[in-house]
Amino acid sequence: MKQIYYAISTMKSQPEKTAQSSKKILYIITQSSWGGAQKYVFDLATGIENNFDITIAIGKSDGNRDLQEKIKNYGSKIKIVELKHLVRRISPIHDLLAIFELRKLYKQTNPDIIHLNSSKAGILGSISKIKNQKSKIFYTAHGWVFSEPLSKTRKSLYKFLEKVTAKFKDVIVVLSKHDKNIATKILTVPEKKLQTIALGIDPMQNSLPREDARKKLEYLTACKPEHPLVGTIANLYKTKGLDILCKAIAEKKEKFKNTHFIIIGEGPERDDLESLISNLNLKNVHLLGYIKNASKYTSAFDLFVLPSKKEGFPYTLLEVLHSDVPIVATDVGGISEIIRDRETGLIVPSNSPTELGDAIVFAMQHRNTVQKYANEARKELKKYSKNNMLEQTTQLYNSILQQT
Repeated sequence: MKQIYYAISTMKSQPEKTAQSSKKILYIITQSSWGGAQKYVFDLATGIENNFDITIAIGKSDGNRDLQEKIKNYGSKIKIVELKHLVRRISPIHDLLAIFELRKLYKQTNPDIIHLNSSKAGILGSISKIKNQKSKIFYTAHGWVFSEPLSKTRKSLYKFLEKVTAKFKDVIVVLSKHDKNIATKILTVPEKKLQTIALGIDPMQNSLPREDARKKLEYLTACKPEHPLVGTIANLYKTKGLDILCKAIAEKKEKFKNTHFIIIGEGPERDDLESLISNLNLKNVHLLGYIKNASKYTSAFDLFVLPSKKEGFPYTLLEVLHSDVPIVATDVGGISEIIRDRETGLIVPSNSPTELGDAIVFAMQHRNTVQKYANEARKELKKYSKNNMLEQTTQLYNSILQQT
């Protein structure tokens, strides 16, 4: 267990911590590669660090140390602990060792609140709590793992583990009504233990003007200024449904002769996606890999597509709405709470290339209509502010701490 203190000499001056600062919060997350869960932990930790003592424990790195670097570059006194045995995949040996590793960490840090993020951290982190320890266990479900495209055996195992370990958690934070319904109906979690707090973001400060963003993407793809651009931003995971998007494009190939499809992101599915794109002869589909601050390029898109098979409550959609770009998305997780079909965007079932393709064709043929949807969706962004998320979470922390 490696502990790193990130304190930068050029740190922004910060107001003195309040009396509440004696309270310690330990965040635990399985992966460091940047994604929604990592942004959530980063935003919470940096947003409340003036009022609490913060430590973030991160599972074994896959080579990327995105969260650690974000904390370091922010200029924060937040402490980082790197765990050797907390890994994403099921691994009986690592999982057992992770429990002992977490128990040691709990003893060392003696936190008032242990806030777990991701299914693996949620399961192992809750059963690692030491008997009679004062810490309260929070858990944020970033979409239920058994909603992913897994085998029946693995789905059943995760349902069982989530249901059993829910008993050890004091508070379970869900990001949408959809995930709350799953918690109550499938996992039989008592409603009093559940809190719904939607994600939130600041207004996009660094978004590029459309012309500048287009020039960058035109350069990377060699497309022409008159060519429509349809884009998505996602880690290359099976859950993101990028294979479904490729199949949808292939089915409607004649409709998309001059349209370029851009996928920004990196991940373990790259080889499979490259093979699929090659086999389907999709010369207009571009895997651009990781691009720093990718959301600032969304203004270049004529349409944004989110073909996910599983989501919690995606930050990406909020970022796209700030750019006034029309959206086609699948009806998974909390997406339909942001995008209402034919009102604020287009919604289609997941795992359906035909219906996804039809929606993209409709959107590209009815630009004015879907732009009106995007304009309407933008009005709802006030509900999804970062300040709201921070205030609600802080109130929840304080409420629980007052009960101890």
